[in-house]
Amino acid sequence: MITPIARNYKGLISITGPTRSGKSQLAEFLIKEQDHVAYIATSKPRPNDPDWQKRIDLHRNRRPDNWTLIEHPNDICNAIDSNSEKQSILIDSVGGLVEHHLIEEDYDWEIFQTKFLNCITKDNICIVVVSEEVGWGIVPSTPIGHLFRERHSTLTSLISQNSNKSWLAMNGTAIDLDKIGDLIP
Repeated sequence: MITPIARNYKGLISITGPTRSGKSQLAEFLIKEQDHVAYIATSKPRPNDPDWQKRIDLHRNRRPDNWTLIEHPNDICNAIDSNSEKQSILIDSVGGLVEHHLIEEDYDWEIFQTKFLNCITKDNICIVVVSEEVGWGIVPSTPIGHLFRERHSTLTSLISQNSNKSWLAMNGTAIDLDKIGDLIP
């Protein structure tokens, strides 16, 4: 049985899964007992996409009113560092973060990726990161789609490897990867 994480929990928790698998709901459930939560929404609104807006609204309506909302920050590490150590953080999701940095050259992306990993692997706060599984689906037919999938998949793997706890959400079921899996050497 899944239980929310303890109020004094410190460390990184990663949650991955395909679209509409329940990963955001799992993240919200796990962090709900924390006294103070900052919710970092990484995706930007898409003005001509009513379905995307429905998904954003669904997430907004599920969040407690007392959570701090930080929407698509330009510098996510600064947003994280600006929060007090008493505030737990939920980042939803890696896809919006990668999209925000997609136009960067590989060198700049590598610098950002390293900075982001250093920023979220602190042991003084609780950070929950939601990430879409993009490598299980259709192979992108465009170079930008391929770049997105490669950067996203690599970053998701690095987050998982550095997590204190890893979950996979699949068809509304939470799978504790630490209980059934081992990191590949």
